[in-house]
Amino acid sequence: MLIVYMFIALAGLCCAVAAVNGGWEGRWAGGLTMLTILAGRAVGTFDLQLATSPEFKLCLDGALLAAFAAIMLRSRRWWPIWLVGLQGNAVLAHVSGIMIPSHTAIIYRGLESFWGIPMVLVLATGPLLDRAVKLATNQGSDGGRGDGTTSSSACARPDAGG
Repeated sequence: MLIVYMFIALAGLCCAVAAVNGGWEGRWAGGLTMLTILAGRAVGTFDLQLATSPEFKLCLDGALLAAFAAIMLRSRRWWPIWLVGLQGNAVLAHVSGIMIPSHTAIIYRGLESFWGIPMVLVLATGPLLDRAVKLATNQGSDGGRGDGTTSSSACARPDAGG
């Protein structure tokens, strides 16, 4: 149980970093991540069997994947793409748990929980790296890169809308 509380603390810290440094993307992604984690825990206090079923987890993580995809499509940053990829892996782990019920509980548990840690770390490091680039580009006429370019953000995706 200690590991669960440590993960919730790590997720809370990473979501707070994303909310402070990540602009609208960080606020939405961090808020939705914490909402999903806390919703799963809340359901677990009332119905542990439902909360641990792959179908319920698929619904929660599938909704989070859809929200991350919407954020990614509107964002001009690269880190939401990583969130979608990592969350997609978590969703596929739930699908495999449903399609192959002979998976032992340990294998399924490892697959479905593995992707949470890199996801929350990307949620914190992506906005921090964007912020570092933004600070560097605001120093001097060439953005502190020394190459003569004046791009407002080296981490921005040129093809994204918004």
